[in-house]
Amino acid sequence: MTRPSAWIFDFNGTLVFDSIYHEQAWNRYMEGRLGRVVPREEFLAHVHGRTNRDILTYLLGRCPTQAEADAEGEAKEELYRQLCRQAGPAYRLVDGAAALLDRLAAENIPFAIATSSTRPNVEFYFEQLGLARWFTPERVIFSGPDMPGKPDPAIYRLAMQRLGVDPAACVVLEDAPAGIRSALAAGAGQVVGIGETGEGRAQLAAAFPELPVIADYNDARIACLLPE
Repeated sequence: MTRPSAWIFDFNGTLVFDSIYHEQAWNRYMEGRLGRVVPREEFLAHVHGRTNRDILTYLLGRCPTQAEADAEGEAKEELYRQLCRQAGPAYRLVDGAAALLDRLAAENIPFAIATSSTRPNVEFYFEQLGLARWFTPERVIFSGPDMPGKPDPAIYRLAMQRLGVDPAACVVLEDAPAGIRSALAAGAGQVVGIGETGEGRAQLAAAFPELPVIADYNDARIACLLPE
């Protein structure tokens, strides 16, 4: 693989394996709100990797107003943050991620986050996971009322602009099909899939057979993308 000159990471399911907490939070929210839970297959197909507004549009069967989406989405996110706090040390960066970010910083290789998360969650990540060790707020692009959700390429295009690099020189790390499509549509030169489980990795590999799919950042294929 060609060594990229810039790196862009999705966050949830990519730098932190937190899908279980999001799934539990959505199910607690939906059980109280609509009296039902979201089966895992439905969660992966219609919730995973998407913005809260897009998720609520699907779950409610209608497009919520922005005020409604903000309020309902934040109610779910507060449940998510509670679950993450309760997880204690289990809520941490993916194996090898800290060492990779340290290496990128030491080599002066630009990198950023492009996440479907909202501002309160991004602030939570900085607080709980010490992201200020590697990222400034300007290098974290997140969901908002003016940011189309993935698979729209807007969020990755903005991340590339913030880094000041040619899209073809970027590698994007993603765990969700919608995010991979977003990165490819933005012109990313390389995309690497990541999955916490064997099932998740197999699904990504089947959907995108041309892309490498890794379990964590200790994979030798990540080292091949770094300077010699």
